[in-house]
Parts: sequence; C-alpha cells; structure tokens
Amino acid sequence: MAPPVSLELRERIIAWKYELNMPISVIAQLANQCEKTVKNVLKTYRDYNQPTSPQAFIRPRGRKRILDRDDLNYIESILLAEPALFLDEIQDKLLVVRDVE
Repeated sequence: MAPPVSLELRERIIAWKYELNMPISVIAQLANQCEKTVKNVLKTYRDYNQPTSPQAFIRPRGRKRILDRDDLNYIESILLAEPALFLDEIQDKLLVVRDVE
C-alpha cells in the first residue's frame, strides 16, 4: 500500500489544478504521484470542498477494544494491592467484579 498523501501535497495538487490550470499528467509528475492519485485528491476536493474527506477522521480504525479505561484502572489497582497475581486470577477477578471476559 502506498503511503498516504500529505495535506501539504494535497493542497499543492489542488492549487496546481484550479489556480494554474495544469493538466493532470503534469501535476502527477510534479507531485511524484500516479495520475489516479491526483484524480482521487481532486475528486475529494470537489466532493467535500476541502483537501481531505471529513469521514477520514470520524470512523474508528481497528477492532473495538474489549477493556475500557475503568477496566484497566481496576486491573492496575488489584496489581498494586497484590503484585504476585497470576493472569488467570486477574481474569477471574475481572469477570466477577467488572463482568468482562
């Protein structure tokens, strides 16, 4: 997978196209990107009137976490109280007190 296009480069691509009216092939050479990438940047700008998609920052990445901050605080507190606990004992306490498997 290619690295993401930086915000600065996106802004340059948009300026080259809409302020200087450069063709996409020239912009691709200047940006050192393929034409498809340049077209995608310009499409995003046309769709959202900004260099990046607003959804890029809204949707969460990866899987939902099983343990929340309160669960982690609980684990930390029981380890401070009993540092010699084994993992299975921690899991048992977590299940009984926090109802987390």
